Amino acid sequence: MHSPLLRLSLLPLSLLGLAACGQAPSLGEQLATDNKVELLSQGALLAATCSGCHSDQAGAMASLNTYTEPMLIEAMGRYKSEREGTTVMHRLARGYSDDDILALSAYLGTDKAAP
Repeated sequence: MHSPLLRLSLLPLSLLGLAACGQAPSLGEQLATDNKVELLSQGALLAATCSGCHSDQAGAMASLNTYTEPMLIEAMGRYKSEREGTTVMHRLARGYSDDDILALSAYLGTDKAAP
Protein backbone atom coordinates (compact mmCIF):
# COMPACT_ATOMS: atom_id res chain seq x y z
CA MET A 1 0.00 0.00 0.00
CA HIS A 2 1.36 3.40 -0.95
CA SER A 3 1.54 6.24 1.53
CA PRO A 4 -1.01 9.08 1.20
CA LEU A 5 1.85 11.51 0.55
CA LEU A 6 3.07 9.42 -2.38
CA ARG A 7 -0.46 9.26 -3.80
CA LEU A 8 -0.85 13.01 -3.43
CA SER A 9 2.48 13.65 -5.14
CA LEU A 10 1.40 11.49 -8.08
CA LEU A 11 -1.90 13.34 -8.53
CA PRO A 12 -0.66 15.96 -11.02
CA LEU A 13 0.99 13.31 -13.16
CA SER A 14 -2.07 11.08 -13.15
CA LEU A 15 -4.35 13.98 -14.08
CA LEU A 16 -2.06 14.90 -16.96
CA GLY A 17 -2.12 11.29 -18.10
CA LEU A 18 -5.90 11.18 -18.00
CA ALA A 19 -6.15 14.43 -19.93
CA ALA A 20 -3.70 13.18 -22.54
CA CYS A 21 -5.43 9.90 -23.25
CA GLY A 22 -9.01 11.12 -22.84
CA GLN A 23 -10.16 7.62 -21.95
CA ALA A 24 -11.31 8.19 -18.37
CA PRO A 25 -14.83 6.87 -17.81
CA SER A 26 -17.49 9.53 -17.40
CA LEU A 27 -19.39 9.91 -14.16
CA GLY A 28 -22.45 8.42 -15.85
CA GLU A 29 -20.47 5.30 -16.77
CA GLN A 30 -19.15 5.03 -13.25
CA LEU A 31 -22.60 5.35 -11.72
CA ALA A 32 -24.11 2.97 -14.27
CA THR A 33 -21.71 0.27 -13.11
CA ASP A 34 -22.53 1.08 -9.50
CA ASN A 35 -18.88 1.71 -8.76
CA LYS A 36 -19.24 4.20 -5.91
CA VAL A 37 -15.79 3.31 -4.55
CA GLU A 38 -14.09 4.57 -7.72
CA LEU A 39 -16.23 7.70 -7.71
CA LEU A 40 -15.27 8.43 -4.12
CA SER A 41 -11.62 7.70 -4.89
CA GLN A 42 -11.69 10.19 -7.75
CA GLY A 43 -13.36 12.70 -5.44
CA ALA A 44 -10.76 12.07 -2.73
CA LEU A 45 -7.93 12.85 -5.14
CA LEU A 46 -9.61 16.07 -6.22
CA ALA A 47 -10.45 17.03 -2.62
CA ALA A 48 -6.79 16.88 -1.61
CA THR A 49 -6.35 20.30 -3.21
CA CYS A 50 -9.25 21.74 -1.19
CA SER A 51 -7.65 21.00 2.17
CA GLY A 52 -5.11 23.81 1.93
CA CYS A 53 -7.84 26.42 2.40
CA HIS A 54 -10.89 24.51 3.58
CA SER A 55 -9.71 22.29 6.42
CA ASP A 56 -10.57 22.86 10.05
CA GLN A 57 -6.89 23.71 10.56
CA ALA A 58 -6.79 26.34 7.77
CA GLY A 59 -8.69 28.82 9.91
CA ALA A 60 -9.34 31.63 7.42
CA MET A 61 -11.66 29.81 5.00
CA ALA A 62 -14.90 28.00 5.67
CA SER A 63 -14.64 24.33 6.55
CA LEU A 64 -16.46 22.08 4.09
CA ASN A 65 -17.40 19.54 6.78
CA THR A 66 -20.93 20.93 7.13
CA TYR A 67 -21.71 21.00 3.40
CA THR A 68 -23.89 18.29 1.88
CA GLU A 69 -23.34 16.85 -1.57
CA PRO A 70 -26.16 18.92 -3.16
CA MET A 71 -24.88 22.09 -1.48
CA LEU A 72 -21.39 21.50 -2.88
CA ILE A 73 -22.68 20.75 -6.39
CA GLU A 74 -24.72 23.96 -6.35
CA ALA A 75 -21.88 26.11 -4.98
CA MET A 76 -19.25 24.77 -7.38
CA GLY A 77 -21.65 25.09 -10.30
CA ARG A 78 -22.32 28.69 -9.36
CA TYR A 79 -18.59 29.48 -9.12
CA LYS A 80 -18.00 27.79 -12.47
CA SER A 81 -20.82 29.58 -14.30
CA GLU A 82 -20.17 33.12 -13.00
CA ARG A 83 -17.96 34.31 -15.86
CA GLU A 84 -17.34 37.68 -14.27
CA GLY A 85 -16.24 36.20 -10.94
CA THR A 86 -12.60 36.80 -10.16
CA THR A 87 -12.04 35.02 -6.85
CA VAL A 88 -9.72 32.04 -6.56
CA MET A 89 -12.75 29.75 -6.29
CA HIS A 90 -14.17 31.09 -9.57
CA ARG A 91 -10.88 30.37 -11.30
CA LEU A 92 -10.50 26.93 -9.78
CA ALA A 93 -14.09 25.88 -10.48
CA ARG A 94 -13.72 26.74 -14.17
CA GLY A 95 -10.99 24.12 -14.37
CA TYR A 96 -13.21 21.29 -13.15
CA SER A 97 -15.40 19.28 -15.50
CA ASP A 98 -18.99 18.60 -14.46
CA ASP A 99 -17.95 15.02 -13.70
CA ASP A 100 -15.14 16.32 -11.47
CA ILE A 101 -17.59 18.51 -9.56
CA LEU A 102 -19.97 15.59 -9.04
CA ALA A 103 -17.15 13.29 -7.86
CA LEU A 104 -15.71 15.95 -5.58
CA SER A 105 -19.12 16.73 -4.11
CA ALA A 106 -19.91 13.04 -3.61
CA TYR A 107 -16.67 12.59 -1.69
CA LEU A 108 -16.87 15.78 0.39
CA GLY A 109 -20.55 15.16 1.10
CA THR A 110 -19.79 11.85 2.83
CA ASP A 111 -19.32 11.59 6.56
CA LYS A 112 -15.82 10.20 6.26
CA ALA A 113 -14.51 13.04 4.12
CA ALA A 114 -12.48 15.59 6.02
CA PRO A 115 -10.70 18.13 3.81
